[in-house]
Amino acid sequence: MSTARPFQGGRAPFDLVCWDLDGTLTDSVRFVVETANAVITRRGGAPLEFDVVGRMTGLPLEEIFRIAWPDLTAEDAIACRAEYRTIYDETVIPATRLFEGARETLRVVHAAGVLQATVSGKRAADCERILRGLEIEDDIELYLGGDSVPADRHKPAPDLALLAMARLGVPAARTVVVGDTRTDMRMGRAAAAHTIQVLWGYETAAVPDADEIVATWDALRARILPS
Repeated sequence: MSTARPFQGGRAPFDLVCWDLDGTLTDSVRFVVETANAVITRRGGAPLEFDVVGRMTGLPLEEIFRIAWPDLTAEDAIACRAEYRTIYDETVIPATRLFEGARETLRVVHAAGVLQATVSGKRAADCERILRGLEIEDDIELYLGGDSVPADRHKPAPDLALLAMARLGVPAARTVVVGDTRTDMRMGRAAAAHTIQVLWGYETAAVPDADEIVATWDALRARILPS
């Protein structure tokens, strides 16, 4: 199913897993769409289709709002983002849940001595708040988000993945990026990391930039854990 560029030398373990959040660890893409559309309709705009917003999950919020209003000013973008975050903080974060299989995977990967980081478009503090609220505790060593890199260096730029590698002292050759969208895969590829696309999130078909594609948590664990 994948046009993967395979590892040379067989199934080697990784030292760092960089996780996307929405659609990968958490079943939350629909919340992103619903919250964005709540802001848009409150301000008199027409709601966007699910796929339009869904494929932009992980990108800066301003890019979503500029689909509704191409001439969106910087001031209005700030206001829309603030309104989005108010709704998200009050209703979405408490409602966010892990995909079944995510909790076990995070724990066994941590127990195996493999480092883990989030590389989400969300604010880093939100990533930590969500996962710690779901009792992930200390399984993840580093929380990075959209505010961890310059505004013009979000996914699919490699900066988030590169920052995780730099802070945790792991080279690209020993790093894997796990996500559900082409944006995640492009980021990982640009950072020279291995990339694994999961099929339980937004994208349910293979994307060109994935080195490997997995459809189950069992299959994912088999690839990222030492054999």
